[in-house]
Amino acid sequence: MSKSFSKISIGSTHSSAEGTQVEVEQIFPKKLAEFKVGPIYDDMGFTLNERLALRQAWRVIKPFERRYGKEIYFAFLMEHYKSFENFRRSGRLDLHSLHSHSLSFMRFISAVIEQKDPVAFHAMLSDMYSLHCRANVNPDYMEIIVKALISYILDKLKDVCSASLESGFQRLFDKFHAFYDEETNKGLSFVFRRSESQENYRESADTAKSQ
Repeated sequence: MSKSFSKISIGSTHSSAEGTQVEVEQIFPKKLAEFKVGPIYDDMGFTLNERLALRQAWRVIKPFERRYGKEIYFAFLMEHYKSFENFRRSGRLDLHSLHSHSLSFMRFISAVIEQKDPVAFHAMLSDMYSLHCRANVNPDYMEIIVKALISYILDKLKDVCSASLESGFQRLFDKFHAFYDEETNKGLSFVFRRSESQENYRESADTAKSQ
């Protein structure tokens, strides 16, 4: 009697263990991801703290976008007065474009900060760069004014500024700088290839004439 009871007990123990094992495998069908120590980066290359700091900073700035934009932009124009010519149409200064440009600039930076998709981010920079190039705006001016905006915002928020906000703005500027360098190199490469092809054409024409 006791032997048969022990057999039943052992069988029951094994069956319950097997049932438990199956349930665990169903709950955890995949291997857990490796735990990494350090900052977590999003698809744009910002740390989560940097992204949060930039968004919170711009929420403070947003109600004053128009005023701050004018202060930043007109200080830039006073130092780089030749850029006034970019707003001249048929010999006359287009004051509407001049005054609205500062607000457009601030809203563009706001949209860039909120952007999460690297492809869309690159497309935004490309559109902005192409628009300014068609207007014969010196690419260096675009980089200067972005730097001026960052310095201005950090000064306005100096009482609540953080290391994450500073590094976030620096990372944003680095992205602008890398994009401008890439586009500038493309332009130089195009000019070089064009001049080289023209030189080859002239040499071919001179050879044909001599024959």
